[in-house]
Amino acid sequence: MGHVVRETNWCVIDIDTSEGRVFLQERWKYTWLVGAGLTAWTDAEKRDFHRRADHSVWAGWSNRATLSATGTSDFARRFASHPIPINLDIRWVTSDQHWSVNVTKISRGTFRQSNVQWNARVINLDTEDFTTRTICSGTPRVCTTQVPVAHEFGHAVGNTAVLVRGDEYVSTSPNAADHGSMLHSGHRLRSRHFRTILDEMNKMIAGTTFAVRSV
Repeated sequence: MGHVVRETNWCVIDIDTSEGRVFLQERWKYTWLVGAGLTAWTDAEKRDFHRRADHSVWAGWSNRATLSATGTSDFARRFASHPIPINLDIRWVTSDQHWSVNVTKISRGTFRQSNVQWNARVINLDTEDFTTRTICSGTPRVCTTQVPVAHEFGHAVGNTAVLVRGDEYVSTSPNAADHGSMLHSGHRLRSRHFRTILDEMNKMIAGTTFAVRSV
């Protein structure tokens, strides 16, 4: 089984050249923080947080899109007519991380702003970021649902204001009307959400250009 692997400072991408599959993984090193009046993290709580984060990322991003390959390479010729699946997940590490992830334990039903600091490779999350949120906005009013961890992961795969492709709910975004988008206030992926990933993949196999085939 052949593999072409690219290590970046925000993820590792593995192209299985035999099966025609793509696997993207981010290594997350956690710092466990505690809100006022709450107990320290137990090992079981830490494991549960990572399990739920990994599940949310997998459910929101993996096997939701397929890619195409065109070009003159042997890989491109062999998979020209085949949809290429892409899976994405996170791995808990204690060193050699792509991302330093600060997780704050907060009281149920409370809110703390989560965010991704692209240049610093820092993600800030909290224990309410698995709660499915209903968000209503716009005129006429549109209501959508979203799991915050999956939204923030979207920033960590390159949908960032630093690259002029950040939050889509801001009024200056060209996609401000797309309420259902994962980078707006919904849970649906769009082809544009894979732009930074494709920028990296298109450096991996000479004579091969990847694009989103379906999403």
